[in-house]
Amino acid sequence: MISTKMIPAYLLLFIFLVSVFWPIVTEEPVAQSFLYDENGAVVDTTPYPPSSLYWLGTDREGRDLFYLLVIGAKWTMFFALVVTVFRIILAPFLGVWLKSCFTSSWVEGLLQAFSFVPQSLVAIIWLSPFLLYELRSAPPLTMTQSLLLQLIVLTMAGVPTTAKMIGETVRHIHSHDFLDSARVLGGSPFHLVKRHVFPHLFPRLIILTGRQLVQVLNLLLHLAIFHIFIGGTVITSGQEHDQFNAYSSATYEWAGLIGSQYGELLLEPYIVFFPVMAYSLLILLMNMTVKQLEKYYKRC
Repeated sequence: MISTKMIPAYLLLFIFLVSVFWPIVTEEPVAQSFLYDENGAVVDTTPYPPSSLYWLGTDREGRDLFYLLVIGAKWTMFFALVVTVFRIILAPFLGVWLKSCFTSSWVEGLLQAFSFVPQSLVAIIWLSPFLLYELRSAPPLTMTQSLLLQLIVLTMAGVPTTAKMIGETVRHIHSHDFLDSARVLGGSPFHLVKRHVFPHLFPRLIILTGRQLVQVLNLLLHLAIFHIFIGGTVITSGQEHDQFNAYSSATYEWAGLIGSQYGELLLEPYIVFFPVMAYSLLILLMNMTVKQLEKYYKRC
């Protein structure tokens, strides 16, 4: 029997699987600039509002918003998960093996400084020169290169503060009497970490993974407002004679759909409303899953 407490986690898995298999079983709707009646007369132009033909409406290019949201979900969820996993792998390594360095005043001060520097600001400074380009220029990086660069930058932006947090937890674990006993009995540093530190640290890492995942999702949304999207930014002419640039996501990930269309808030609000609701639901489900994990490990 499915536990109701695990429903948020199951919903996240369901959304991801639908996003993976939907493009395989369903062809992408053809974008149409005009809709015609049976007599061939034009009855509507893009963007089309929500209807039985387009459940969530279309953007100004005539692309079905429902289809874009479905295929973009996997990029949003998978990329945020990969960044989180790399943070959780690197941060404990620094927190456990370099815990003695964290007692140094200058190292402590350096890591404390990262707590006050917004991660989005660090990411924007490092990513903008590589992902944003002039309209008449070619993109400087391919999609694979953009994903790799974003993975490295977003991972490193969150490692220092996460490592500091884990380092403080490790120092607290080392203050217990059982570790003093194991050390007196001749336990090597590797043995202490393997047998005593990591088993106590592991539940905290699981909870920290969920919190980092929500943090990465918020970070992606901040970057999207500055037109930095997962997989790269596609820049085209927004009007004739290139008076304005139009920014769109190469992968249609959810933060990119919001960041590329927020100018429609006063024109066609539904174009932004549905991606915002989807992103909010994703963060809500993540938070609910993290809360359940915290309750589970507190009982253990």
